Amino acid sequence: MLEYLNKVTILGLWFRETDLGLLHQVVLALLLAINLSLTLIHSIQELKGRLWRYFGGIAGIRIPDAVGFPTFFLGLTLLLWAVGFVAITGYVPLIGFSQGAALGCVGALIGARLSDSLHSHFLLDRQGFRPNPGLGSTSFYLAEAVILTILFLPGLRARWIPAAFGFLAAWAFFSSILPFLRLAREVVPWLRRPCVEP
Repeated sequence: MLEYLNKVTILGLWFRETDLGLLHQVVLALLLAINLSLTLIHSIQELKGRLWRYFGGIAGIRIPDAVGFPTFFLGLTLLLWAVGFVAITGYVPLIGFSQGAALGCVGALIGARLSDSLHSHFLLDRQGFRPNPGLGSTSFYLAEAVILTILFLPGLRARWIPAAFGFLAAWAFFSSILPFLRLAREVVPWLRRPCVEP
């Protein structure tokens, strides 16, 4: 893990390899703790506001709690934790260390933070769909995206193809949630409900 951080972060440019052991361990622990905590805090805010009902009202579709809770809370939280773990540690369970996969996850994490903030929170709030569950923690998401971009810049430049793929995949995922729900409303008419107006 420490060798991964040395190769793909700006820490490897600033410090000699012999000086990096303790510094890398501290940076690794801090990054991982911050990332996992931000994901959990944001997910809990969305859980308290029943994000799936909020989206369902905008899209005009009923999303039962039995579907919304495991999908929007458990599923997304675990997925973002897994992506964050691989991005920051460079370790892919069952495979081992993979710089390409890890930097793809760094790109995905940055794309997820930016796309989620924009499509699920900022734009909807600006359109008048309030209160927006999770809006309070999105500024921290944006700060983390900036910090990760700067910190991992050497790796992102060296492995730009997996990083770009991860970024675009995450961006597409979060930007397609409402269009997908609107499509589901047309495909499954018995789940339709009146759309909430801003």
